[in-house]
Amino acid sequence: MKKDDMVSDEQLSAFLDGELESEEENRIFTLSEKCPELDGRLCRQRKLKELVQHAYREVPEPRRRDSRGGPRGGLFSLAAAAVLALAIGLVGGWIASRSLDREAVATSAAVPASQNTWLLHVASADPARMQLALDRADELMNGAGASATRRVEIVANEGGLDLLRSDRSPFADRIRELAEQDVLFFACNRAIERLEEQGVEVHLLPEANTHYSALDRVVYRMQQGWTYQKI
Repeated sequence: MKKDDMVSDEQLSAFLDGELESEEENRIFTLSEKCPELDGRLCRQRKLKELVQHAYREVPEPRRRDSRGGPRGGLFSLAAAAVLALAIGLVGGWIASRSLDREAVATSAAVPASQNTWLLHVASADPARMQLALDRADELMNGAGASATRRVEIVANEGGLDLLRSDRSPFADRIRELAEQDVLFFACNRAIERLEEQGVEVHLLPEANTHYSALDRVVYRMQQGWTYQKI
């Protein structure tokens, strides 16, 4: 087994985020010094995370829908889309042998957005924004032109985490209904950790998945060509 194969992508992500125990961190440091392939993976993953983190912070909020039913100005500003394309394109040639859920992901270029796979991002504690995200999910799953193979996920972080907190969300029934239609919900595990560090007990709805950070989920789905919309 090559030294490069001894460290998974999940371990690299945790290493870059400072989440490993010191012994495991030292092991990866030592391996990377001896293995150019592993060192290259570290550099590429760090660059990808930094660029996508910058890009998805800068994505503007969607504008109001016009009378024809379409969002004015599109899902992305051209600038934000260009930064995301750059972020993915800069890691051209990298193929992740183990992604966040162990599916193979190729990032040889920016992947065209799909009209059948959507990732909706909620970062605001404003109930109106939460409702907008749920309405959008319902529209995508059941509206005109909805495909039987359409897939929708909602990822919540920062103030948007309230959407999935059982003691704060006003939308538990709607979330349950959408989950029954196979809409998936993700509560950012790092946002949860930050609240818990402040002494806040976080209680989530049963539909909330906590296996990912918001950033990791955005990066992962963008690599797969999902359409991303920040609400």
